Parts: sequence; structure tokens; C-alpha cells
Amino acid sequence: MPLFDFVCRACGRQFEALVRTGSSPHCPDCQSADLEKLVSAFAMSSLEHTKDLVKAERKKQGPIHRAQQQEEFQRTLREHLHDD
Repeated sequence: MPLFDFVCRACGRQFEALVRTGSSPHCPDCQSADLEKLVSAFAMSSLEHTKDLVKAERKKQGPIHRAQQQEEFQRTLREHLHDD
């Protein structure tokens, strides 16, 4: 049974649910079935995750030159691949 993240469109609660084939989860608070499946961090590839890390770091630092962005991305990618 896969584990998915959901947000309830009726009340806004975010929660995880184990979903069997053919079944549909309901919100634990309001019992609504009007849910949006969220993208899990586990579903992202390593490269996508690395790009997100670089974007977040870049946002903290403010605008930088394009060459610096590329250098920073390559460094972060090497560090990330080395950690795996």
C-alpha cells in the first residue's frame, strides 16, 4: 500500500494516508473525499531535489551573476552526489 500526502479542499487539513488500489481516502477531520494529492518529496529525483536546494539557497542570498549560479549548482550537485 503506497503512502500519499493529501490536502482536504473542504477544511484545508494536510495529512498522509495509506491508499489501497480501488479505495479512496477521506479527510480525518471532516470526512470529505474532496482531496488533492500532493507531490511527495520522495517522488522527486535527485537532480530535481538538488535544483530545489540551489533555488532555496539562491533565494536567501539574493541576485547573483549567471556564472556564479552555474558554479554554485555544480558544487551543490557534487556535494549531493557525494553524500549518496
